Amino acid sequence: MNNKSILMEALNNRDPERIPWLPYVGVHSGYLIGETAEDLLKSADLIFEGFKKAREEYNPDGLPIAFDLQLEVEALGCGLLWSDENPPAVKDHILDRVPLSELKMITEEDGRIPIVLEATERIMKEYGDDIGVLGLVCGPFTLGLHLLGSNMITAMIKDPERVLEILEFCDEVCQEMIKMYLKRGVEIIAIVDPMTSQISPQFFGKFAAPYYQKSIDLIREAGGYSLIFVCGNATRVIPNLAKVNADGFGVYENLDFAYVAEEARKEKRVFAGNLPLTVGILFGEVEDNIAFAEKCIEEGKGPGFILAPGCDIPYSSSPENIKAITDVVHRND
Repeated sequence: MNNKSILMEALNNRDPERIPWLPYVGVHSGYLIGETAEDLLKSADLIFEGFKKAREEYNPDGLPIAFDLQLEVEALGCGLLWSDENPPAVKDHILDRVPLSELKMITEEDGRIPIVLEATERIMKEYGDDIGVLGLVCGPFTLGLHLLGSNMITAMIKDPERVLEILEFCDEVCQEMIKMYLKRGVEIIAIVDPMTSQISPQFFGKFAAPYYQKSIDLIREAGGYSLIFVCGNATRVIPNLAKVNADGFGVYENLDFAYVAEEARKEKRVFAGNLPLTVGILFGEVEDNIAFAEKCIEEGKGPGFILAPGCDIPYSSSPENIKAITDVVHRND
């Protein structure tokens, strides 16, 4: 079995011949090729070269094309604050100055979307048969917060109908981005919705879960696989997340991974996680990362488990730490 086959076995909720390894190499790929995060995310050539280098260094079973949750919101008109070592941050919220009715749906020509799509085409041509290639889209709830800002949290209580209208629009944006990836042969789509960890199970059921289903159906109809990624301490919404009709989900490092595995398997969901980033991959020693990987594997091993970091790998993480995890995965090859 090649790397892609290993990952696909897990995505089909089977138990492959070894543990699947899915490092979320985002701006860290810029570090690997000596480029800033900003330069990386503004260049199809650099995204491709970073992907290529991460493939060579970490022998993964899958990799994301670009881990940038600001791609869609920039195309919708929000300003970004750029950094050398992090993905960009949203610096203003367009719904503060423009009504929702005036926002235009994203197209393949807007913002940096053409850059990512060009990189996608090159990556799929070169690596699409060898490893799982992930297209990442910003989830509807997080996108809504980008568009409206923290006012959306208050509006969930004081003006829920407005929030639901915004989320309907964000759901459409998500679907449009998914169509762009599917058109280019991407088979694995991750809906990355980190901010859902900040809401209650009741609010998750009202303001998050209903806005995944159309995207999941779109991916499934194309023969693809859907994953939902959350960040932060999402313990209280894990049962809700497991009930979302996606193929699976990925979680952050500060959760009880044995509990995550139990809840995922109740619903026959694939689950990915949850190697620690800060104390492990970024600041830990090689021995620490070996221990973290072994613990994570012990807690998750079995059908549908994918070994992955808790979120995207920090820019200046030690490649030796990540290679140590790779060695754990491949030690019995």
